[in-house]
Amino acid sequence: MKRVKIQLKKNSYEIIIEKDLLSRLSFFIAEIYKNKKIYIITDDQVAEFYLQKVRTILEEKFIVEDVIVPHGESSKSIETYCSVVKQLLNKNIRRNELLLALGGGVIGDLTGFVAATLYRGLPYMSIPTSLLSQMDSSIGGKTGIDFDERKNIIGCFKQPKLVLIDPNTLNTLPVEEFKNGMGELIKHAVIGNPKLFQMLLSKPEIDEEIIFESLTVKKHLVEADEFDQGERMLLNFGHTFGHAIELKYNLKHGHAVALGMLMAIHFGIDLGITNKEVYSKILTILNLYEISYQEYNYKAYVKDIVYDKKNIAGVIQFVLLRDIGKAFLYPVEESKLKELL
Repeated sequence: MKRVKIQLKKNSYEIIIEKDLLSRLSFFIAEIYKNKKIYIITDDQVAEFYLQKVRTILEEKFIVEDVIVPHGESSKSIETYCSVVKQLLNKNIRRNELLLALGGGVIGDLTGFVAATLYRGLPYMSIPTSLLSQMDSSIGGKTGIDFDERKNIIGCFKQPKLVLIDPNTLNTLPVEEFKNGMGELIKHAVIGNPKLFQMLLSKPEIDEEIIFESLTVKKHLVEADEFDQGERMLLNFGHTFGHAIELKYNLKHGHAVALGMLMAIHFGIDLGITNKEVYSKILTILNLYEISYQEYNYKAYVKDIVYDKKNIAGVIQFVLLRDIGKAFLYPVEESKLKELL
């Protein structure tokens, strides 16, 4: 078992990582949650594998309801949000009753946003079942939905009460979803954990140790900058360009981030900042995990970048690398962006 404690000024919480943890859900949840009803939010694919198992375990101690949404990025929408809220109200949910996110990053973002807004705030816990959500989106408290072809443009910060990670759930993950998660895992290694980067080069089993090492990168940045105003922005490496191509080409998030990293590295090399060898190192690890790539010209996405969330009062905070493990913020004024690129 591995434990990661997220220490915040308010709403600190723990992440527990353990194989076969699902069999002990009731024990971990009952330690923190003292009311009787739990409302599971999941998608139709995850429900097929895990909903009945989780319900059966939880019903030993709790009254359980569930809401199932379609799988995929399209469920991060205002329409799905309204549908979930309506179903919860029809099930007579009350203040201080618990929401339980069972699924990947889409379910985590959606459930967290519902928890932040319904009754002006409900407690929620997370059981991330995808690689992407286990070592990335399960930590940090960012929630939200997509709108107007812009990713996560509506949302807020809402910290979970607890995150429970069972690496065994990765056994039912489709190959493409596994590769999707690898994009963010590689990003964590690149920006802040050279040890993890070396571990990944040996292509190990993605186990408690790998997930723990990945979470420690995000833990330190989230604790230093809970609301994403400074150092935490380093986690956006690959995202500024990645978001520009993700929805446009209907790419998986982690895949888009991997391609966005290549674009950011090109940008850094052109500026004379990034060590040229970094590009070949990233290609080596992408090839090792059979993550397909193609080169997008970063200069072609200036318009999309202007509307990205990293644009703060007319200043875009690019994340660039000097070398593996050496990421930094590179602010560019919007008015100078076209000239620079």
